Amino acid sequence: MTRLGIASGSLIVLAACFSTGEGKEGYNLWTKERVRYLLERTKREPENANLHVMISKAYFEDRQPRRAEKHLRMALKMEPNFAEAHCNLAVMLHAQRRLSGARQHYEAALAADSTMVEAMAGLGTLLCGTNRRGEGIQQLERVLELDPSRHKARYNLSVAYHKVGDYVKAIEHLHHLLAEQPGYPGCRHALAQAYFSRGLILLNAKQPEESLGFFDNALERDSDDDFHFAKGIAYLRMGEMKAAEQSFAAAIKMNDEHVPALHNLATVFELTDRPSEAWQYYNRVRVLTPHIDTIEAARTATYDEAYLME
Repeated sequence: MTRLGIASGSLIVLAACFSTGEGKEGYNLWTKERVRYLLERTKREPENANLHVMISKAYFEDRQPRRAEKHLRMALKMEPNFAEAHCNLAVMLHAQRRLSGARQHYEAALAADSTMVEAMAGLGTLLCGTNRRGEGIQQLERVLELDPSRHKARYNLSVAYHKVGDYVKAIEHLHHLLAEQPGYPGCRHALAQAYFSRGLILLNAKQPEESLGFFDNALERDSDDDFHFAKGIAYLRMGEMKAAEQSFAAAIKMNDEHVPALHNLATVFELTDRPSEAWQYYNRVRVLTPHIDTIEAARTATYDEAYLME
């Protein structure tokens, strides 16, 4: 099954935390000129903490993270409660996977300014990415209360809900995001996975009819052999042999080595009095699975939604 990931690791993604009023710019000749200009200013005003934050951003854009970090730490030495400096330093540390330090500075930024959305978003993303999703979800929900337009935060929140098994909330946030940003990267795939996961829960709870709607919603947004296989299992549980056959065949068309679909298609053939076709597919299962050495062992194997939920 495809895994969903919190979007957090790149400097471009996290650059929004540089809250000096300028957007992230690409590397160009003006970056070095800005460094020279700000360096001269900081030499004239070495005790100006805000200038140190500004030059740290310029160094960061010039791909000199060590110098950027040095100036942020200088700013914090002058003003220990400088929320923007804490947040910007947290962003750098987060991007470098120095997570304990990043968390410390996100929290320090919020202690200095409890409404700093950039720090909340960064901290929430960090927590969700380090298996502290309950805390991360609280931070990201708060971000969206203060600024509903934070699309990255909403996407990360939906992934966090998916990972804790709250697929209904994941679906809700992904629909909201798609309504505002129809082409948001990865969103349709994530929504398909959320629908699929919710369908599996219902299928495992012996509610195959209810699960079918979720599998159909998944297939509307993405194409996946496991989606077709899950539909086949639901139809098989309902005794809808023709529909089950079509679904298993669709999975095999996408992946001709999909052992569970091959096995269950053979089961359908056997249940509908087509033994030669059943034998053909059971034999294919035997060939593809080295631990199964006879047709009878292939026939008595079990492949259902548990295979998808592992």
